[in-house]
Amino acid sequence: MKKILLSAVVLASFGAVAFAADYGSAGCGLGSLAFKQNDMTQVLAATTNGTFGSQTFGITFGTSGCNNKGLVKVSMARESFIEANYKDLSRDVASGKGEYVTNLAQLYGYTPENAWQFTQLLQKNHTVIFAANSAKNAVNEINRLVTSI
Repeated sequence: MKKILLSAVVLASFGAVAFAADYGSAGCGLGSLAFKQNDMTQVLAATTNGTFGSQTFGITFGTSGCNNKGLVKVSMARESFIEANYKDLSRDVASGKGEYVTNLAQLYGYTPENAWQFTQLLQKNHTVIFAANSAKNAVNEINRLVTSI
């Protein structure tokens, strides 16, 4: 019973992100290929993924329905973008506009219509994000800010 309850909590918390990536709340993996997207079978899909380890393998190697929309790849893309464009991004965030902050907003799932919200959030917190003069710190601060909304 405890395992089912824990599974339900985990699935509920990651469900929105999983649906955005074109698979059910159980995520990608063998379970998503074997079971269709409905509430009842997602428990079976998650169990299958956990039992066979197909989700971990799939995320790592892009198999079993895990694609470039997966969380690990998106997270790495965000981090790489911030590291590669740190100075330009800092300048754009300070001014509240620019191609670097716009592209980063897209990596965080903002559309061109609502990217201004992301830009304002970063501009308001520019000092905190870029104070340590460290790309890794900037990644951590941006992730913290975005998840606190």
